[in-house]
Amino acid sequence: MRKGQLLSIDALLSLVIVVMVVGVVMNTNDMIRAEITNLLDWYDRANIANNMLDVLTKNPGYPEDWEENVSGVKMIGLRHGNYSYALDYEKILALNRSKGNLTEIFDQLARGKDFMFEFYVSKFNVSVKGRFPRVYLYNKTFKGLGPGAETVNFVISTDDNPGMDPDPFSVSYIYLRHSGNIFINEEICDLISGNRIDLHQGDYLKFVVAEPVYVLARRAEQEKYLIPSNSIIEIYIDIEVSKGFQMNFGRGNCEEGDIRFSITGHGSLIITVSSYDNTFPNLTSTYNRSRDFYDLSEPLYTIAFINKTFVEDEATIKASMQRSPWIEPVERTFVFLRPVYNLSAGPSDEEPLVYGFMKYKVMDGEVVRIKVNSSSYGNLTLISQLGTEIRGFFVYGNQSDLNATLVWYEYENETRTQKLKSYKGFNGTITVPFKELFGSTDTQNKILLLWLYSLEGWSRDEVEIEFIPEIRYMLEPKFDDAIIKLLVWDDR
Repeated sequence: MRKGQLLSIDALLSLVIVVMVVGVVMNTNDMIRAEITNLLDWYDRANIANNMLDVLTKNPGYPEDWEENVSGVKMIGLRHGNYSYALDYEKILALNRSKGNLTEIFDQLARGKDFMFEFYVSKFNVSVKGRFPRVYLYNKTFKGLGPGAETVNFVISTDDNPGMDPDPFSVSYIYLRHSGNIFINEEICDLISGNRIDLHQGDYLKFVVAEPVYVLARRAEQEKYLIPSNSIIEIYIDIEVSKGFQMNFGRGNCEEGDIRFSITGHGSLIITVSSYDNTFPNLTSTYNRSRDFYDLSEPLYTIAFINKTFVEDEATIKASMQRSPWIEPVERTFVFLRPVYNLSAGPSDEEPLVYGFMKYKVMDGEVVRIKVNSSSYGNLTLISQLGTEIRGFFVYGNQSDLNATLVWYEYENETRTQKLKSYKGFNGTITVPFKELFGSTDTQNKILLLWLYSLEGWSRDEVEIEFIPEIRYMLEPKFDDAIIKLLVWDDR
């Protein structure tokens, strides 16, 4: 070191290194402090979202039945009071229905932050495409068992006053069960003998008329029924003992695409006739899981809460999210309980009147009774489901003239066959056996649903629906899955 030199080169280098080390340490300390701060901020944000879901889904709320009267609620919760592992569907609905009364609770729950809930739930949807058939005759029996006025002269023809040789009519479809064998459309032509096919006891004939026809029966007095084109006519031959019951092709024809005949029966016979539109509704019931709705972005409902105000406008919600420096998403899957037995609920294609598993077999003689207390003409549609079988029940008229039609489908020889029953009301009341409405009384361990699908012309309080005897005690609740998605952000 020279005279006057304060530091040597080594000392200077050491000083520089010390300064650099101190700078790096200080910078690292700032970085660590920033990372810790960011981590704490993230943890705080994440905790808000997770804590909100914890509070909502891990307790039933206070009081526990808050969904019945939200004016006195202290804390909201979705947990079912009797099932600690399941949410309560009524509380899920009440949360959205009564959110306007829960502003302060939501604000406390979110600790002043903004948020959006999306609820996705599994559910059934039913649909009815097409109309129910009009019924013109149902199991109408024409009978003649003796001489003179006790005999019957039965005719189906295009003429409303046919003579000895009735006018034939065209059919678009024909089905004949004759002597134990089945013949469809032109297959019947091989049965013609002497311009006719004689039908006997036990035979069954079904055809679709391609033009309007008259069903006439002459005894002491004449009965006459006009059947529109494209209607189905069914005939059961119960007894035929004298002059015969026949399909007459004398002035008609029988070949592919052109089948024309008349129906005649004279003397002592008993036949049962039904006729109705060749139009049946297509009944469907589809179970969609919550994940299906989630993938389609179709929630049961959405609740967005921004700056202490509920917001429904999607553009406003998105703009608020974009202004926030952070968004914390949380998503969880739950099971929820949907115990449904509300026979006074309104019409819906989603929310059934009855929904659950049957613990037992219903009693013999179980019926469903529908009573209409209105002089106005109206109609309603019930859709029933037992297991996988679906049936539709259409009630129409008024309290002094009430009728109903039940439709369903059966598979016969791998062919989907339309089935129908008709009912007549008494004093404004229709009573249908449980077995007919649901298809069976073998209900044990099967899911059972009943929807009031539509209601027209009557108010809901003018219609009463009840099971006799009551089946509520036989139902066990069904558990379904749900997804709750929560987004939390801070738009300040």
